[in-house]
Amino acid sequence: MAVINLIAQEQQLRRVAERKTRAMGLGWILTGALVGVGWAGLLMYAGALTMQRAHIEEQMVKLRPTVQQLKQVQAEMNTLQPLIETLQNARKDTGRWQKLFQHLAQHTPDGCFLTGAELGKRSDRKKPMEITLKGIAENQQRVGEFMLRLNQHPELEQVRLDYSQERALTEQQSAVEFQITAQVKGTAEKPPQEGQSGGQ
Repeated sequence: MAVINLIAQEQQLRRVAERKTRAMGLGWILTGALVGVGWAGLLMYAGALTMQRAHIEEQMVKLRPTVQQLKQVQAEMNTLQPLIETLQNARKDTGRWQKLFQHLAQHTPDGCFLTGAELGKRSDRKKPMEITLKGIAENQQRVGEFMLRLNQHPELEQVRLDYSQERALTEQQSAVEFQITAQVKGTAEKPPQEGQSGGQ
């Protein structure tokens, strides 16, 4: 009869079962630890978010007066915008007149003298402004030369002679009195565009 040693086999099965139980227990412990670490991380993250939110709200409370001041400054700037545009236009126009008079000072021919200038004359605001120059010249040739020089100025157009007449200065000397009118480019008021209305 053969003898079978069942005890060794039973012990071996018990050891395998114990190993499996230990491995499962260790797996559960590791899973529990991971879940615990995950929950701890989430709680810490939520706490950090709460602290960050509180800090942002505190900053908003501190910045509220500054935001109000910015809104007031913006409102003041909006009310001053028409004045700023007027001043900018005045600066541009002043520069235009300065260049024009500088041109007149440099390009008025010898023997031609200006006695008066009238600026901004116009009958219709949709038409350009006019400048009227009055003066005295030695002869008609000087008046013509002056008109040619005015035509060369980039800001002037439609230069025309209103009148010129000879005038006696003394018994032996005479001069030509003249008046020249020219339109100033870019001074005609533009009609409002269709998309723009007065109540913006």
